[in-house]
Amino acid sequence: MRGQIKRQMSKRMCIVLCVCLLCAGLAGCGAGENGAEANEEAAGESSRTDTATVVETDDETDQETVTAEQGGESQAGETETEEVTNVSETAETSDGENTSLQGLSLSILGDSLSTYEGWIPSECTNFFPMNGELTDVSETWWMQLLAHTEMELCSNNSSAGCTCAGDSLYMGEVKYGCSTDRISLLTGSQGKMPDIIIVFMGTNDLLKGVPLGDNDGTRLVEEGEIDNFSDAYTLILDKLASEYPMAQVYCCGLHPVGDWGTKQPFELLINYDGLTAEDYSKQIELIAGNKGIPYIDLYHCGIEVDNLQQMTSDGVHYTPLGMSYVKEAVLQCMTSEGEGTNNK
Repeated sequence: MRGQIKRQMSKRMCIVLCVCLLCAGLAGCGAGENGAEANEEAAGESSRTDTATVVETDDETDQETVTAEQGGESQAGETETEEVTNVSETAETSDGENTSLQGLSLSILGDSLSTYEGWIPSECTNFFPMNGELTDVSETWWMQLLAHTEMELCSNNSSAGCTCAGDSLYMGEVKYGCSTDRISLLTGSQGKMPDIIIVFMGTNDLLKGVPLGDNDGTRLVEEGEIDNFSDAYTLILDKLASEYPMAQVYCCGLHPVGDWGTKQPFELLINYDGLTAEDYSKQIELIAGNKGIPYIDLYHCGIEVDNLQQMTSDGVHYTPLGMSYVKEAVLQCMTSEGEGTNNK
């Protein structure tokens, strides 16, 4: 009996032991799986963390790239703005050259080439429109100039047939450009003083054979009978500086003059001293240069011996087309000088 009880107790213990071992094994297996899951979860969290870090890094890199691109576009935009501004400033400068003369008063000391009935002093003699091909004052070179620049006419002291040379003290007529009476007619109504004076004379000195002379503008000329062109022209400029010290003076050369009334087509006129319009023009340029006065080159303005039939009616006096060439030469010189005010 006791032996059976022991055997039964031994079986029970074995069974209990097996059960314990089995439970321990199962517990171990569960712990391994949970650990693996935990490891997997930890690894997953680490992976997610790394991924998030990478994404954030990429986002920052992209943001930097976008910022850099935006900066480049901004700089490019600023450069384009600067370029536009520069172009605008250039345009304004160009416009400024054409408008710098606006409102200034202009006087002319001239001969028949600048006359027009009703626009010159009563003491002066007209050529246009009774002669030549002009039919309206708007066709004259000086009226075209006034219209373009919006200057105001102070006095058009031009007279047909007058020379620069002659008696500088002559009174009662205006046939000598160097005369005191002639110089006084450059003021406007109520004594208005000109801002700009254009001297456009010398053609009649050429046609009438007045000796050229050799005064380069640096020698003083005494009042009285002036028998050569250089002395007369020098005296004119000295008187203008004395009587109109605030005015800016411009000196026009002569265009090529044809042998009018005798030869068709026109040939270059050479007077009995062997002189041409070019000789007088060079002397005007020399005298003006030594006095610091701008020179308007009409000898090379596009009017030539070969086109005198289109540019003039008689080899000397302009057609409307010829007048437009003179206006362009005058305008180019005046705008290149800038302000159109006294720069002495």
